[in-house]
Amino acid sequence: MRTVYLQGDSLLHRLNPLSKFLVNLALFIFVLFTNDPWAPLAFIALTVLVLVLLGRVPLLRLVKLMTPLVLIATVFLLMYPLAVRQSLVDHTPLLWQWGPLRVYAGSLDHALATALRILALLALSLPFSLTTDSADFIRALVQQGRLPYRVGYSTLAAFGFIPMLQNEVSVIGAAHRVRGVNGTAGWRGAYERLRRYAVPLLTGAIRQAERTALAMDGRAFGALPQRTYFQRMRFTAVDWLFVFGMLAVSALLVFALYHFGLLGELSLLKIL
Repeated sequence: MRTVYLQGDSLLHRLNPLSKFLVNLALFIFVLFTNDPWAPLAFIALTVLVLVLLGRVPLLRLVKLMTPLVLIATVFLLMYPLAVRQSLVDHTPLLWQWGPLRVYAGSLDHALATALRILALLALSLPFSLTTDSADFIRALVQQGRLPYRVGYSTLAAFGFIPMLQNEVSVIGAAHRVRGVNGTAGWRGAYERLRRYAVPLLTGAIRQAERTALAMDGRAFGALPQRTYFQRMRFTAVDWLFVFGMLAVSALLVFALYHFGLLGELSLLKIL
């Protein structure tokens, strides 16, 4: 199964997944309510530093991962000025007009702030997703997050079906090619492959689900309120240091933005 997870032995990799999740959630909520471009830019820079220094993510790999995120933000930047409500920006200079389409200077400001906010929200998820194994995250949710183990390990078993199905698709495709069944290209070919793959793929999935159910029954899954764990996830002093350290650095960053007048008004304050 291909994921964005990068195996490694950095500080971020050794942390409890919940510590990274809590920090990510707090920063995500704050950036969500920003309205100026400087705060998202600052947190993008902070995320890059954390990934390079604490996560030991190669800079070239990080650039490759950030490129599609930048493209998404760029497309949004180009399209958003045409969607801004005119009453919000018609007091600013008119930059371009073609028929009913108008682009004001204020709409570009809104577009830049929104595009950078989207980019920052996507970038903030990278320290968690690049350095956290999904299985470890579920184990941490069960052991420290009080998630019922029936839900957690059932989800973990469901994740195991994804690489199995991918392997089944490869085997079925190879078997068809050996028999000289070559589908056509385009939508018609995709429909033909779906029709040919459906029955054997469904049969394999049912067989694997039955084996998984028998294995879980053999281990008395769900029979007891608590279970022992082969791999124990712990929330150590290093995890607390990371959580409070990141929150403290983020608070200093926000204070610096506010001191230099770059923070802008938060949407949360408008709601309150």
